[in-house]
Amino acid sequence: MRKSPVIILLLLIAIGLSWLVYANRSQMANLPFEGERSLSYLSKTSIGQGGLVHVIADSRKELIQLDGERVILQDVKLGDEDGKSHGFTEVESAADGSMIALDTVLDEYGLYVHEERLMRYEPGSKEGTILYTYDGAVGNKRLGKIKGVQTQGDHVYFYIDEAEAGIGLMRLPLTGGAPEEIYRFTLPGERYLSEVAGTQQGEIYYSTRRGAIYHVTAGGESAKIYPLPETERTSRNFPESLQLHDGRLYFIDRLVNAVSSISLTNPGEIRTELSEEELALRSGGAEFLEIMDVEVDDQGGLQLAMDDRIVYIAANKQDSSVITSLAQGKSEVRQTWIFWTAAALLALAVVALLRMVYVHWLNRRVSLFFKQVFAIVPILVVSMFMLSNFIYDSFSTRMEDEMQRQLSLLARNGQTLIDGDQLSRLASPSDYGNADYVALRDKMGFLYENEDPSIRQGLYSTLYKYENGQFFVIMDDDDGVNMFKPFAVTETNKPVVESGAIVSERWEDATGKFMYAIGPVYDSSGNIVGVYETGSDLNVLYQSNTTIYQSILRNIGLSSLVLIAMVLGVTYWLLRSLRKLRKSVMEMASGNWDVHVNIRSQDEVGDLGEQFNRMAQHIRTYIKDITTFSEASHRFVPQQIFKYLGKKGITEVHLGDQVQGNMSVMVANIRSFNQLSKQLSPKQNFDFMNGFLKRFSPFVRQEEGLISKYLGAGFMALFPGRSEDAIRAAIAIRRELAAYNDSLIASGYRPVDMGIAIHKGPLMLGIVGEEQRMEGNVISDDVNVTTALERLSDTMGSSLLVTKTFFDQLRAPERIRCRYLGRIGMEGKDESVELFDVYEGDSDKERQLKDRTKTTFEKGIRLCQEGRFYDARETFVEVIKLNRFDKAAKLYFYLCDEYYQKGSSEGWNGTLAV
Repeated sequence: MRKSPVIILLLLIAIGLSWLVYANRSQMANLPFEGERSLSYLSKTSIGQGGLVHVIADSRKELIQLDGERVILQDVKLGDEDGKSHGFTEVESAADGSMIALDTVLDEYGLYVHEERLMRYEPGSKEGTILYTYDGAVGNKRLGKIKGVQTQGDHVYFYIDEAEAGIGLMRLPLTGGAPEEIYRFTLPGERYLSEVAGTQQGEIYYSTRRGAIYHVTAGGESAKIYPLPETERTSRNFPESLQLHDGRLYFIDRLVNAVSSISLTNPGEIRTELSEEELALRSGGAEFLEIMDVEVDDQGGLQLAMDDRIVYIAANKQDSSVITSLAQGKSEVRQTWIFWTAAALLALAVVALLRMVYVHWLNRRVSLFFKQVFAIVPILVVSMFMLSNFIYDSFSTRMEDEMQRQLSLLARNGQTLIDGDQLSRLASPSDYGNADYVALRDKMGFLYENEDPSIRQGLYSTLYKYENGQFFVIMDDDDGVNMFKPFAVTETNKPVVESGAIVSERWEDATGKFMYAIGPVYDSSGNIVGVYETGSDLNVLYQSNTTIYQSILRNIGLSSLVLIAMVLGVTYWLLRSLRKLRKSVMEMASGNWDVHVNIRSQDEVGDLGEQFNRMAQHIRTYIKDITTFSEASHRFVPQQIFKYLGKKGITEVHLGDQVQGNMSVMVANIRSFNQLSKQLSPKQNFDFMNGFLKRFSPFVRQEEGLISKYLGAGFMALFPGRSEDAIRAAIAIRRELAAYNDSLIASGYRPVDMGIAIHKGPLMLGIVGEEQRMEGNVISDDVNVTTALERLSDTMGSSLLVTKTFFDQLRAPERIRCRYLGRIGMEGKDESVELFDVYEGDSDKERQLKDRTKTTFEKGIRLCQEGRFYDARETFVEVIKLNRFDKAAKLYFYLCDEYYQKGSSEGWNGTLAV
């Protein structure tokens, strides 16, 4: 099968899956088997048709619709686009089940309003339709000019605060288009709009930044209805989240964190609908009790949005429910499974692609240059990517530390910037906009005055008044935060008023994530009367860091491309010597022994070229010597053959003389002789072989055997008599090998190892050739078997390998140290051969190790042949632990492990294939 089309197909699949996963990465925030998710950082809520609940969560970044069973029906998440920060600030439900939301678009630093968009989200849709865009709120901070978004029938109603031009009530069809102004009213002098409710003339109510509520009469006049002198409420009981229901106006009393209502017909009648104490009992153990928003349903029940939960309290005040987590809808779960499955398939595709390239494709006969390309380029890319991340992490950490240091410095400057006496004179929201308020506001803005508004880069400032052991927000760079909003005393801000410390920390709430620093504000008497806070929107820092990270990646990416090009060019140039050497080697392999390679580089490749030329010269000399020797030796026939042929001498030998017998065949050979011979000159080779044969041939003759032929690195011997003759000769040869190696070492040669194999069977011994050229030869398939077994002896880790056919003919096999090796499949033979490893002639250490593991080893053989691969594998592990040089045990271990993992082949009969 060709791999290239498969690689291309896998690459296309990986690209497609990557796009799918990246485009839906927000959907993968939860694992597919997580059926629920927690609510966090809620800011607004509303009640829709049929008990639907809408809520703005995740610091104004998420809009959720859920049914009465808290199952998510719709989930819309805002991202930052075009360098602008987006956030939901209002949500209402339309009669057709769609959601109407106000998307407030801030500048790139998350502070100033850029524009406001009324959005409509069809049921189940994540993509909204822009109904109306208003850009007249530029300069407002975090909250725009559009107020009191409400729906009635197939229209959306909302107000636009145009300050001196008045407050306009606009009506807009649910299908979009140009809004229609249906009513306009103006505020009394030095009044500033906070919130507004109602859509019918004469039934409009609004609150001001000074903590008062006014009724807009049918004639367009504003009549104050809250707080009235005869009531206990003051402007510090700041009203928020105005709601009209059944002749009453509901609102959150921010001072005491309670829900109150006033009668529209008798404004002096004020009642507390839900106190903070009651809320603590009904909120399900909420850690933070601050009410973020309130909605009144048709039956008069209260739906509250808190920091991390939705609390519903029925009109009878008896029934209540708490929602802290939401269940994923079936479609959401299904999509999550789809995208996570796509991610898993992407991982498999990448792994398969890498395996295809680095295992299959590179295993082909591919140029070394391309292999180096595939090896070096990924390493360089990964290294550069890791370098980019290291640089970015170091830089971003320093940026955050530097920002925190600067914020602490700004917070310390608040001691001289803010006039504590002016702060002390601000007693209630009624002082909003007075001379002291304006003076403090101008001083707070002094730090950020510049012709370029972006100099603030997300910085904000907040001023708190410390009074009677409690904090109150006086002014804030968020037009949605009202004056004298209570703020909790915490372990973070307590040291500021107790010891005048400068404290820096991080904070996350329904409006976003911030880094801030706070410092004390002193009056003229040296008393701490407030706290000055300066901070930065972390999203701005993250966006800035993202831009820097992209720049780092871009620059390092370009540098990487240049570096890769240089590395590949140098690599190609350096490989020219290898290409020359490869060409010469291929010529020699084709039979051109006169080849000469010319490499001038002074490095390892140059050394290889020089040694190659020397090797070629040695080979030519060696071939010449061996050829001469072979031509001379072919004229002779071993003298022992005459005896078995019944001849007295060579003169009686004729072509075709033969004798048949059942003989033991022994093949002995020096292992890895080719490597040894390359290190010797032809004469040394000749002397070496003569010395070797002279040393070991007598052991054959001592046991009544005959050397049939020399094999270059060894010999083949025949034993016509008893099987014990052959085994004794082989053991003697193995024992003599140790002494022989000692003499080799003393002469400056490396020690050698020898493999011996013995088999017994019928054969023909006779004279073959022609009249001018004759030699003695043995004709038998068993001779081929013995030769193959000798080659196999090294693989099986055996110094003396014998067949069961031979072993069974020994008179006393128990006297010989040996172990059963099982059935071995040999190339070219249909039937397997049963073998024994005779280690009687091995070194003392080798004999002891094999003695200790013999029983376990043969048990493993038996288990393997029975098909119990797991047990057999574990048995061979035990053998290897005791004798880590046992090649046979390792072979069987890998066989059993493979068959255990994948199953044995059909018709397997316990044979080890090597």
